[in-house]
Order: sequence, then C-alpha cells, then structure tokens
Amino acid sequence: MKRKIGFVLFLILFTLISLVSLSAQNKFYVNLNDRADDLFKVTLIPEKLTERNKIYQFAATAPGTYQIMDIGRYVKSFKVFDKEGKDIPTVNISTNQWEISDPKSAAKIEYTIAETFDTPMDKNPVYPMCGSSLEEDHALINGQTVFGYFHGMQKYPIEIKLEYPEDWMIGTALEKNNHGYYYAPTYDYVVDSPILLGNLSKASTKIEKTVIDVFTYSKTGLIKSENILFSLEDVLSATNQFLQGLPVERYVFLFHFENFSAGAWEHNYSSIYVMKEDTLKEQNIIELRSTAAHEFFHIVTPLLIHSELVENFNYEKPVMSKHLWFYEGVTEWASDIMQLRDYIMNLDDYLRQLRQKLSINDNFDQTMSLTTLGIKSTERQDQYFNIYNKGSVVGTLLDIRLLELSNGKRGLRELILELAKKYGANKSFSEEKFFDEFVKMTYPEIGVFINNYIDGTEKLPVKDYFEKIGIEYTESAGVDSSRIGLGFGVGFKDGKFIVTNVEPSQIAQLKSGDHLFKFDGKEITLQNAQQLLAPIGKLKVGDSFKISILRDNEEREVNITVQPRQIRHVFNVMENPTKEQITLREAWMQNQMNYQGNMENR
Repeated sequence: MKRKIGFVLFLILFTLISLVSLSAQNKFYVNLNDRADDLFKVTLIPEKLTERNKIYQFAATAPGTYQIMDIGRYVKSFKVFDKEGKDIPTVNISTNQWEISDPKSAAKIEYTIAETFDTPMDKNPVYPMCGSSLEEDHALINGQTVFGYFHGMQKYPIEIKLEYPEDWMIGTALEKNNHGYYYAPTYDYVVDSPILLGNLSKASTKIEKTVIDVFTYSKTGLIKSENILFSLEDVLSATNQFLQGLPVERYVFLFHFENFSAGAWEHNYSSIYVMKEDTLKEQNIIELRSTAAHEFFHIVTPLLIHSELVENFNYEKPVMSKHLWFYEGVTEWASDIMQLRDYIMNLDDYLRQLRQKLSINDNFDQTMSLTTLGIKSTERQDQYFNIYNKGSVVGTLLDIRLLELSNGKRGLRELILELAKKYGANKSFSEEKFFDEFVKMTYPEIGVFINNYIDGTEKLPVKDYFEKIGIEYTESAGVDSSRIGLGFGVGFKDGKFIVTNVEPSQIAQLKSGDHLFKFDGKEITLQNAQQLLAPIGKLKVGDSFKISILRDNEEREVNITVQPRQIRHVFNVMENPTKEQITLREAWMQNQMNYQGNMENR
C-alpha cells in the first residue's frame, strides 16, 4: 500500500511539473511600424531554456502547403543576448537552424526576416498565399514565415504582441488573452492562424451558431468585405447543410487583392486568399465561391479527420501523408457536390467542372498513383496540382460506388460524417491502417476500388460509373476546329511553368520538362503569366507564335502552331434511363437528410 501511495504521489508531482513546464510561454514582439526595408523585426523573450532547447528552428515547410519553403533562407540577422545585454554566440548550423551556445543564459533574441512576396528565390519560392508581405498600407503574416520555435518546445504556448499603426485593422483567428497578447497553445496553432492587418474592410455574419468574419485588403479599395460575404453566403449555407451543422464556433476569411492571383491556403479556423484585384463580375464570383467552398470545407479535413503525420507535423524534416487524396481531392469533390445539392450549381455546370478536371488530368503522369503523389508531393511539384483534379474525380466515383452498394442510403458524404464523429479534432487516424478502417466501415468492394484507383494506377472507370446514374460519358469525340489547343500540357514547378504531355503534333518542337521561359521577350512568371500570354487566346487554328524555352539550361526559341482543340470527356444525360438509374441519380444529387451524424460544435 505504501508503494502504491508513493507511486500516486510521484504521478501527481510529475503531472504538476509537466503543467508548470507547459505553462511557460515564449513571447514574441513584432515591430510593424518600421516597414521601410521589407524586414520583419522580431524580438523573442524565451522562457527558461535548457540545453535541450539550444536549437532555434525555422520551418522547412508547413501543413497543407506541400512544398519545401526553407524559411531560414529569409533570415537576415539572428542575435541572442543574456540578461545584461551581452551577446551569446550562435551558429547557423543548417538552412533553417540556429544553435545557441549558452541557452540557459539566453534572455532575449532579436532577428530580422524578409517578407517572401518581394524576396525572389531561384529555387522553391514560397507560394504567395503561404507567404508574407510588408507594405506601407498592410502586412500579411503566415505564422511559419515569421516565427520559429525551440527544439523540444513545438507544443509549448506562445504569446504574440504586434506593434502597428493605430489606424490599421487586424484580422486573424487568434484571440487576445487578458494581457493583450495574441495567444496560441502551440507553435502549430500559430502556423494555423495567418494574420492580415492594415487598411482592411470587415464584414460578419452568423450561420446558426458559427460566427463568420471576412477581412479584406484591396489595394485600391475596389473590393469590400461585404461584397465578398454576399457572394459567399450561399456556399456557407450549403456547407452547413452538407455537414448538418458547422464544427467551429468562429471562422475567419482573409482576402488579399493586389495585382496577381496565386490561390488560397486552408487552415482549421481560417483561410487566406491571394487574388488579383478586379471587379467582382459573374465569372470572378464563381471562381471566388468555388475556391472558398474548397478551403472552408477543410474545417472537416484535416481539422476533424487527419493522420498522426498531420497531428504531429515535423517542420524540420517533413514526412508527407499518402492520404493527400483525402485531404485535398475529396475536399475538392465536396466543394462541388455540395453546390450541386444545394442548387447553387446545376447539373450541366457540375458536369462541365468534372469535364475540366478530367481534361487537366490528361496532362499529368498517369503512372503515378494518388498515394504516391501524396508521399512525393514536395518533390514532384510538377505533378502536385493533379491532386485537385484526379483526386476530385476519384471522390466522385467513390461516392457513386458507395451509394450503389448501399442502395442510395450512404455515400461519401455520410462516410465523412461518420469519420468526423469517430475521430474529431483531438484524435488522429493511423497513416498506415486508414485504408483498412475505410473498408471496415464500408464494403469489401471499396477495398478493390482503393487498390485499383487510389493506391493503384488503373484507368478510372468514368464511363461505367456514370452509366449507373443514367449519364453517358464519351472520352474522345473528335476535334473542334473553331476552338484552339496548344498540343501540350503545362505544369508548375519551382516557380516555373513546365511542359507536360506533349502531343505528337508538337514533339518536333517540345518535350516534357521544357521550361516555358519567355514570351514576347519577357520572362514568364506566376504574377504576369495570365496577362502576358493573353494574346495566344486570340489566335485561330493554324496560326503560330514564338516562345522561348529553357532545355538543359540552354535558351532556345520554338515556333508553336495552334492546333484544333480535341473534344474530350463529354457527358450527356440519358434520354431514357432505367428506373434504377434514375433512383441512383436522385440519391447522388441530394444529401441523405435522414442520416444521423450531426457535426455541429464537435
């Protein structure tokens, strides 16, 4: 009995010590009043460092970016001081790591780090929506671009004090504590909570119990948050219906509109969008709505459904998940199907979106499985974008198959709700055993589907599956001479546009891997590509244009003849479907409303 009591006391003491340790907080101060040199000036007051914490780590990448960032490349100075203000020597031991010679004496750290928007990199440039900007009228901070952590303290609390002009507004999912600091329970939470501040506009609404805040930076003031919110309300409502209640109390949309479009980056409680400032015309609204629908759905994946690789993300040497097909592909599927089921998108529009995804998929490597693409996502950036296309099509087919096997009662949406209920924000699934769990919760036939089309590379059964719901599919239907095609695909890698999937008519000029370098004498970049290459869209079949490529580091000019566009991936609703086809299509086009799997406030 005495030994048991002693052991219990030991556990209590150990728990108290642990709680005290975890209450220790590293405090960051960021000076945003001094913005002249595009450098963030950061002061860090560390809390009780030991020899275990001597390495200060900047991120090699971040969850959901699927790219190597090496943020240490942007650090311009790094100094450590003791409590008397004397320098403590440090060594930059790797791209992203600084070693402190005497961590126990460290009382203050000062470092400067360049914004990523205006700091060019030859290799692995940071995607703008995942980056940082520091200008006269605004600042954008994605956590990993400004903040780091000490080894052994990734899961420790962090406080952040931002110093900025009084007339600036700030938008973030972070909340202030009683001391006026923005508080994050872990470094991961900082990375998960981007900050946009400056000359912003704000609009808010409430979807049942969830508060939605929209913050917008628009360079000329053309776009206001209230305009965006008005455009998004139907998507927010559709998501709520799809999930039977939103699983978060508050969600923040951050929009950055300037002179180029880059995309968006999801987070558990917010998302950040970098888009070109333009009038919100119908096509722009459709694109905005579609992008926001995708990012917003990430409140389910990966917030509520994720593997241990996401739960315990390694910022130093990231290991990527093979379930990227689920995080991004299925999320893209959900963002489209929920709009169809809530009448935001009609069936023709939905099938047009699907046709576009299949056409884009044609330009990528069909010998790479979705699981391999997930694992190699950071090193195969030329293939990464296909996860949103092939991954989404696979989600569509998986949904149809599940509905067929369950007689229309339980599709992919219902399975997602079950998985969210089973796991949730604080419980991860097994990276290696998830497929087994997936099959166990469904049918043996789904194991065959996974082996063939997710873990394998068999040709997707689009024709057979859509026939089940009374929709005809034709993979190739000739050419349309009234519309143009290039005769090759284009991928994106290391900030460069790369030629993929060259058709026989263009093989004499191009080969896969060529870098599209210059057009009309100007270098092609992500920022100027849309505007610079616009004249190509005005050409007719048989016309030609010149473009410079880089092959084996040698620049050469090639002459490209515009091709008639191939008619591919055609969908048509059957005129005389069977009763079974009609019944399954009706189930496919609606949520199973009597399903018991409420998501609200998980």
